[in-house]
Amino acid sequence: MKSVKVLLVGLLLTACGQVDPGERATFVKWGSMYQTCYGPGLYWYNPLSTNMDLINVQVQAFEAKDLSAATKDLQEVHATVVVNYLLDGQQCHKMAAEVGHQYREKVLFPALQDALKAGTAHFNIEEIIRERGKLRTEVTKALQARVRPFYISVNDEGVNLTNFGLSKAYMAAVEAKQIAEQNVIQATRNAEAVREKAKGGADAVREEAKGFADRLKIEGEAQSAYNAKVSASLTDILVRNRSVDAWAQGGSQVPHIVTGSGGGLLIQVPTPATAKKEQP
Repeated sequence: MKSVKVLLVGLLLTACGQVDPGERATFVKWGSMYQTCYGPGLYWYNPLSTNMDLINVQVQAFEAKDLSAATKDLQEVHATVVVNYLLDGQQCHKMAAEVGHQYREKVLFPALQDALKAGTAHFNIEEIIRERGKLRTEVTKALQARVRPFYISVNDEGVNLTNFGLSKAYMAAVEAKQIAEQNVIQATRNAEAVREKAKGGADAVREEAKGFADRLKIEGEAQSAYNAKVSASLTDILVRNRSVDAWAQGGSQVPHIVTGSGGGLLIQVPTPATAKKEQP
């Protein structure tokens, strides 16, 4: 009977705890933590003197929304950052003793905010827009260095920048720049059109003048060729015949030789008017 009572008292003073895969257990006895982490299994302990605490050592996600930072050229940016992290399964008892379960608020969030600011400070705003992967690498390295002393690890692909945004002032400046560039392009096109139109008018005038000059040249060459042919055809006999024809066709008469009243000879050259009177 006494042994049964002892057994019942032992059962009342004994508790059993289970640790699942992906978990670690820490035990604190009378305020003193055991300096080890316990893996998956069943553990018996005295609930009056000892407390059992479970810690998740699987990969977990932490999201920090609307973090702000400044770039190298002093442009403000905003980002939501998601971090995949895990706790050190071999040193989780130290993390529990030094930080506790509030490690997200105490360590992870301020470290992430600081890492983002440190990363953006290496790049101008245009570099961040073109090469966000480099910014991600810088933020990851900075975050790893800041959380490692607190037994938190982040792998090289553990940081994701989402909802990355630029300040309203920068967006307004970009829009104004785009409008100015479009105006310049349009003005250049208009100037090209005017220049082409003027060039086309000048070309038309030039071609017209060239055509007129070519026509005069051709006409001059034709006239010269004609004159040369005519000059070549004018022999002495032809000229004398043409002279005689001209006398006849023009109403001219061959001079008449008559005897004057004094016995002398007179040469009479009829004119066209006298020739008409003399005709019967």
